[in-house]
Amino acid sequence: MPDSGVLVSDSEEVSEFTITVACECYSHLEIVGDALAQLPDFNGNLSWGAPCKSDLDKKVSNVELVLIVSDKAHLPAAIDRWSAYRQAEQASLLVYLQDDEDGLAEQIPGLTLPRSCLTSGLTSLTHALFTPIIPHGLVCIDWADTRHILVMDGQMVVAEASGSQPESAIDAAVALLRELASGRPVLGLQASILYGHNALKMRQIHGLASACKATMEEDGFLFIGAPSLDWPEPGRYEVRIAARVACSPSLDTRS
Repeated sequence: MPDSGVLVSDSEEVSEFTITVACECYSHLEIVGDALAQLPDFNGNLSWGAPCKSDLDKKVSNVELVLIVSDKAHLPAAIDRWSAYRQAEQASLLVYLQDDEDGLAEQIPGLTLPRSCLTSGLTSLTHALFTPIIPHGLVCIDWADTRHILVMDGQMVVAEASGSQPESAIDAAVALLRELASGRPVLGLQASILYGHNALKMRQIHGLASACKATMEEDGFLFIGAPSLDWPEPGRYEVRIAARVACSPSLDTRS
């Protein structure tokens, strides 16, 4: 793990293990369950647990990640639960389901999604976080690196873009990241450029790294991957970025 800067691994091997995700749900159990059932599992390499109510007397163990899903009414308890997992050094991610414009969008230390966009939002997050780990490609990312992004402070945002040229996809994704950050510092990110049968050059991967680094704090963490996917259509590139952005000064969520 680097102290800061860019990690571009030249490993040709992807470790074979199952990433297990548990889900503690403070609201909308049925809605969350339906969303999780639609998420990709990468041919069994990613295992999604059914959502369950939190048991405050014990914590989930033997999993790689715990999702903690909450609405506004239960947000203080969910944040306390997320903090407890952080103290136990268990990777966890708070997912806040927003039903209206309540002013909390940039203040939540996790992922904020409109309730109506839960499935699409979690799908985008899944692709941005886990696609660089599972398939082979020019550059692979280890789970330990993805885990580092998950345990960082800040709000989680996801930026995606595609194009017929790597450069256009990179420019569009980084522009969206800047828009989502809305002037807040970008503390760290994981970015990947996905390609199929078409060619991808190392200079284009380094171009992605340079463009991302230009958006970040000087000491921020940056992990870059380039997985190869079996796309049916030629000439398609996708850039996916999962970033940690500094939260705006928080309000009292208990009011």
